[in-house]
Amino acid sequence: MRISCNWLSRHVDLAGIDLAELGRRFTMAVAELDGIEEVGADLDQVVVGHVLEVHGLEGKKVRKTLVDCGPHGTRTIICGAPNVEAGQRVPVALPGQRLGELTIAVAEVAGVVSHGMIASEKELGLSDEHAGIMVLPAELAPGTPLSAAIPGLADTIYVIDNKSLTHRPDCWGHRGIAREIAALIDRPLKPLSHEVAFTGDRPLTIEVEDLDACPRYSATTLSGVTIAPSPLWLRLLLTRVGTRPINNVVDATNFAMLDLGNPLHAFDRRQIAGAKIVVRRARADERFTTLDGQERQLGPADLVIADAERAVALAGVMGGLDSEIKDDTTEVVLEAANFDAARVRTTAQRLGLRTESSARFEKSLDPRLVDDGARAFIRLVLDLCPGARVSSAFMDVARTYPEPTLIPLEVGYVEERLGFAVGRERIVSILRGLDFGVDGDGDSLRVTVPSWRATKDIAIAEDLVEEVGRVFGYDNIPPAAPLVPVLQPDRNAKKKLERLCREVLTNACGLDELQTYSFDDDAFLSRAGITPPERVHLRNPISTDEPCLRTALTPHLIAALDKNARTFDAVGVFEIGRVFFPRQGELPDQPTTLGVLVASTHAQSASWFMQGKALLQTLCATLERAVPALDPGGVALAYAHPVRQARLVLDGQPIGVLAELHPLTLHKLGVKHTGFFLELDLDRLRASTPAPIRYRPLPRFPAVFRDFAVVVDKSVPAGAIERAIASADRQLISEVAFQSLWTGPGLPEGKKSLAWSVTLRHPERTLTDAEAREVETKVWAAVGAVGGQPR
Repeated sequence: MRISCNWLSRHVDLAGIDLAELGRRFTMAVAELDGIEEVGADLDQVVVGHVLEVHGLEGKKVRKTLVDCGPHGTRTIICGAPNVEAGQRVPVALPGQRLGELTIAVAEVAGVVSHGMIASEKELGLSDEHAGIMVLPAELAPGTPLSAAIPGLADTIYVIDNKSLTHRPDCWGHRGIAREIAALIDRPLKPLSHEVAFTGDRPLTIEVEDLDACPRYSATTLSGVTIAPSPLWLRLLLTRVGTRPINNVVDATNFAMLDLGNPLHAFDRRQIAGAKIVVRRARADERFTTLDGQERQLGPADLVIADAERAVALAGVMGGLDSEIKDDTTEVVLEAANFDAARVRTTAQRLGLRTESSARFEKSLDPRLVDDGARAFIRLVLDLCPGARVSSAFMDVARTYPEPTLIPLEVGYVEERLGFAVGRERIVSILRGLDFGVDGDGDSLRVTVPSWRATKDIAIAEDLVEEVGRVFGYDNIPPAAPLVPVLQPDRNAKKKLERLCREVLTNACGLDELQTYSFDDDAFLSRAGITPPERVHLRNPISTDEPCLRTALTPHLIAALDKNARTFDAVGVFEIGRVFFPRQGELPDQPTTLGVLVASTHAQSASWFMQGKALLQTLCATLERAVPALDPGGVALAYAHPVRQARLVLDGQPIGVLAELHPLTLHKLGVKHTGFFLELDLDRLRASTPAPIRYRPLPRFPAVFRDFAVVVDKSVPAGAIERAIASADRQLISEVAFQSLWTGPGLPEGKKSLAWSVTLRHPERTLTDAEAREVETKVWAAVGAVGGQPR
C-alpha cells in the first residue's frame, strides 16, 4: 500500500517533520515500511512556458513552436502533440532535465534545432495521461518553476507491506495512518469537514435480506452531475498512490476509499430498475458480468446488490458492467455499505478476484465508517461539479451496533508489563492521542475503545499495554536483564522417546530417516493396489491427487522404496509421524507412529521376519520397554505377507504390526527387492510399563550350558517353547537364547526343529551335575506340556 505524505497533511500538520525519521518511527511503532520514495522533487529544470507561435512543417507530423520561458528566454521547440496551440501555458523541460530514461538535450528534429521539450502529464510522472501535452492555468507567469506552479508536485511516499496491516482495518486509509502519526509526533488530528445537506426524498426502496452478511447499507442519489476529468490535484494524489484516474465521479469514490478506508460504489441511476435495491444471496448458477468484462458464475455463498430485475454488483468486491458510470451519466446512486468480512473473502478467493474493495472489507471494517465515507464522496462531487445537487435523503439500513468496548486498566499493570515507569499522564496522553476514551480516578482507568479499533483489534488490557508501549517507543525503555529463577525445564517424555528411536535406528541400525507429507498419494496407492478402505477425507485438500490423510506410514515408505529401487540394492528407511484413523462424528484419532522398512535384492542369512524381530528387540531394549508379544496372523494390510506376519501386543493392547512385504505389491511396482516393515504406536509404547535395564553384579561362580533341540508342529510359535523353557526353573535358568530353525529333511511331515542354548547358574555356589540334570528334566517336562519333543 502506498501512502502520500501530501495526502497525510490534509489530516495532520507535518510541517517541520523529518519524514525519513518519521518513517523509521512508523516502522517501529505501527507497521513495517518496505521503502520511502521521493517523487516530483527532481523536476527542477521544468518551467512554465507560454506558447507564442505554432507552425506546421511540410511533410511532417510534428510542429515548430516558439515558447516564452521567461528568464530562460524564448525557445524554439519541436512538438508532436496534437493539442498544442498558441496562447497556452505548458510545462517545458529544459536541456539537462531527466524524464525517466530520457535526458533532454538540444537536438535537431525534422531539420529544426529544438531547445527543450513540451511535456505531457505521463512524461512528468504526474499521471498516465499521454494523449497530448499538459496544459497549465493561463494565469501562470512564464519561467515559473513547475514545483511552484503545481502545489504538491514534490511528495514523499511511504510504501507499506500489506501483511503488516492485516490486523489493522483502521489503517487501510490515509486518515487512519494520519491518526497513528499524530500520536507519534504529538500533534492533533484535524477534524473532518464534510458538511452535506440531504433532502427528505426517498426515491429508492432498500431491502437487506441478511443483516449478518450486510450489517449496514446506505444509498444516496445525486442529480445534475457532469462527467469530466478530475482536477490535477486529485489526479496527482491518486496516481501517486497507484490508482489510475478515470473521471471525476469514479475518482471521488476511490479518493474517499483511500482517504477514510471504506470502499464506495457509484451506480448510473438509469441502470437501477424498479427504483429498488436489494442486498441478497446470489441464486444457484446465477451469471453476472463484472466491471472487468468477465462473466462469472455465482452461488448462494455469494452476496450481490440487485435491483428489481437483476444483480448490479458483487457485494464488497466489484460492480457490474452495465451499471457503471458512463460519459453521459447525469444521475448517480452512491452505495456506502459494510459487508461481512468472511463472506467477502470467500467470494473473492473463489472467483480469483482480489480488489482494493475486497482487501478492505475482508479486514472487518467499522460499520460507522459508512456515514463518513458517503459524506466525503458527496462533498467532493459537489465541489467538482458545480451543477450537482443531493436529491435524496441518506437512505440507511443497519442492524443495532454493539455497545462500546470498555476495558479497566491499572497504571501499575501497564508499567509492570512494560518494565518501565511511563507515568499516568503519559499513558492517558497516548491513549487519547489514539482516540481512546479515558476516564477514572487515580491509577485506575476506564478505557473506551473507539469503534474502528473494536472490530478485531483491541479487546483486553494487554492490547492497551501494547498501544502504550509502541507509541512511547520500545527503544525508549532501558533494557534490563530479567531476574527470574532458573528452573529445570519439564522433561518431554514424548520427544525423548522419539529421539532415542532416531538414535537407535540411525546409529545402531544404519537406517535413513524420511519426512513425508501426511496425505496419501492416491495415484501411487492405486498403482500398488494398497488403497486403504477407510480414510479421513479432506474438505479442502492441497492437491486433487492427495485427498485423504494417511492411515499408515508404510505406504509412504514403500513409495520411497519404489523411487530408490533402481539406484540402490539395499534400502533401509524409517519415519516418525502421525497417522489418522477416522472416528464417526469426532476428530480423527492421531497416534504418533514409527514406521520402518528394510529391503534388499541380496540373499539373507535369516528370514526378513526374524530380522524385523531382532530390530524390534534392539529398539525396545534401548527404550527400556518390554518387547511386544508376536501374535501371528490378523494383519489385514494389502502390502503385508499373508503368512509371515504378526500383530504386536503389549500389556494386552495391540501396539503395531511386523510383517514381510507382500510379493504381489512389489511385483505390481516392478521392484525386485524383498524385505520387511514394522509399524509401532509410539504413544502406546511410551504409556506401557517400563522395563529398565538393571544392574547385575558379575557372576562369582561358573555357569553350566545345555542345548535343547525341540521338534514341534509348525503351527506352534517359537515364543511358546521359549517361555516354557524359561519357566521350568526360574531360580537356576539365567538365560535362554534361540539358536536355529530347521524344516528340512529328517523331520516328520508338518514338523519343525527349534534349538535353544540355556545358561544355568546358581548365585551362591557351583552347580552339580545332578542339579543340572534335574533342570534338564524340568525343561523337557515343560516343553512337552506345549507339544514339544526331543529331537
